[in-house]
Amino acid sequence: MPNSRLITARFTYHRPARLAEALELLAGLPGARVLAGGTDLLIQIKTGETDPEAVVQVLDLPELSVFKTAGGLTVGGAVPLYKLEEEPLLAAKYTALHEAVRALASVQIRTMATLGGNLCNASPSADTPGPLIVLGAEAEIAGLARGKVAHRRVEMVKFFTGPGTTVLKPGELLAALHVPEPPASSGSAFLKLGRVTLDMAKVSASAYLERAGNSMRTVRLAIGGAAPTPVRALGVEQILTGTVFSRAAVEKAVTRVQESISPIDDVRSTAEYRRLMAPVILRDAILTAWRRAGGEAEE
Repeated sequence: MPNSRLITARFTYHRPARLAEALELLAGLPGARVLAGGTDLLIQIKTGETDPEAVVQVLDLPELSVFKTAGGLTVGGAVPLYKLEEEPLLAAKYTALHEAVRALASVQIRTMATLGGNLCNASPSADTPGPLIVLGAEAEIAGLARGKVAHRRVEMVKFFTGPGTTVLKPGELLAALHVPEPPASSGSAFLKLGRVTLDMAKVSASAYLERAGNSMRTVRLAIGGAAPTPVRALGVEQILTGTVFSRAAVEKAVTRVQESISPIDDVRSTAEYRRLMAPVILRDAILTAWRRAGGEAEE
């Protein structure tokens, strides 16, 4: 294995100042890789996992540095994770996402890593995709069309196509994430199980609920680390949506999560453990989200 402390690969390095320039570079350099925080890409280059012909650094692009919280959340693809961690409004309104960011690796990694990079790396065990999926986020993708910058939006649940792959086409960038503002009667939660505190998830669960009195008006649930991509627990959602909340109902419904997942054995866990723990961690996420929505918890 190559020395993981050194970069021995040869590539051209580009540092565009505007989004259009970056997209022109990516279109003209088919072998180029996008560099943001570099916490994944640099390791892949050092270990020889990837050998890019060119690297295009996007941290200087103002279009990818947008961070707005008014009327919903907008986070540019190059916004570092620590900014999300330090934003009080995220903890209050977008709680699942805030919890996922805080659970992601170490302080040093969160200082460098970007939200866009964490998503585009497309690890099935990544922490941020699940919360974004249940919070109803959309990915804003930028590319060139007839020589001009063009944008398209994709629902977060459709952004991932497999381990390490996304819907991004050659020459495109993840420009931003857009998350609608949750109503006052909503709550969300993110939980994960890992080998150690700083590790990626063996399995994770994200839950979003909107409450109408004692009923669960809206339910969106996601599981990470137990399928080739983060997945919605649709069977569980269908059972719970529109029903009166009870712990017994949740306990029964979460068994349907098995229909949505296809775990494997790997270095972090066994498929059996993931299958056993998915309903447990999903149950706890749902109960927490319900309490945060203002619902009374049953003992």
